[in-house]
Amino acid sequence: MKNRIAIKITLIYFLAGFLWILFSDRLLSSIAGSAETLSHFQTYKGWFFVTITAGLLFLLIRNEIQKKNQIEAELLKAKEKAEESDRLKSAFLSNMSHEIRTPLNGIMGFCELIMDDKFSDEDKQVFAKHLDKNGKDLLNLIDNVLDISKIQENQYEIKKKIFKINPLLESIKNEFLQSELRSIRKSIDFRLIKGTDDDDFELFSDPIRLSHVFKNLIHNAFFFTTEGYVRFGYRKLASGIDFFVMDSGCGIDDDNKELIFKPFFKGKNEVVGNRGFGLGLAISKGLVKLLGGQLKFDSVPNVGTQFYFTFPNQDILPDKQP
Repeated sequence: MKNRIAIKITLIYFLAGFLWILFSDRLLSSIAGSAETLSHFQTYKGWFFVTITAGLLFLLIRNEIQKKNQIEAELLKAKEKAEESDRLKSAFLSNMSHEIRTPLNGIMGFCELIMDDKFSDEDKQVFAKHLDKNGKDLLNLIDNVLDISKIQENQYEIKKKIFKINPLLESIKNEFLQSELRSIRKSIDFRLIKGTDDDDFELFSDPIRLSHVFKNLIHNAFFFTTEGYVRFGYRKLASGIDFFVMDSGCGIDDDNKELIFKPFFKGKNEVVGNRGFGLGLAISKGLVKLLGGQLKFDSVPNVGTQFYFTFPNQDILPDKQP
């Protein structure tokens, strides 16, 4: 860096001085009427040369200093990013260690109980159900961790195609109507709100990823809603389509609004035991971004929450459609 600056300054100074000496004397001799006038011109010429070269040197040095400061700022930013990445990795591994132990301890514990002959077959059937549940929880955690890792590394594959939105949302609704979480929340008014009754209404997006987002958001809505309603669906807008999931649950405190999209953040209110891993919203936010939207929410504590995201027409329709 220093050698390069020195070479630049030397070359500029040399070229400017050479050209000035070469042409200025001839010019001044041709316009000076006497030796005395020429002498005055030479003095002014010297001051002019010093002024111009000083200005050029100032600009050059300032430019090099700005470049150096910019490089230092980028290096500092990269260092801070690396340190933050290390902190996030440490926190991630710490959370992973805790979250894996919970279902794994359940699996090991119920395996020991099943192998114990003092328990009846009926008891072992109950143990087997718990064993199956903990196994599914562990598998779900691993899947979620892989998903969030792919999203963060920009390796998540999106496969867009034309599909019918109403049948897709109906299948999601039916799946939740038969879920264990729905059985716990039997009194909740659960509805699908369609932007159109036309079952042939088509979108151009990734139905698997869109379904994944809806399932995560609906699951959270049931999780934090003890009474009232959970509704999901879409609205047709002139500029695109607005998807939403709303509930009348506990809402999100102002202190938590900047944290809910962070991996492993579960919130302060654990409504249905200690279930879930705090990855659903982080995954949903990443998937919505990959699909061409931005996941947002409005929430009032003890009143309810609405998550929503909009896909513009140019992102949801294939090029051949208007």
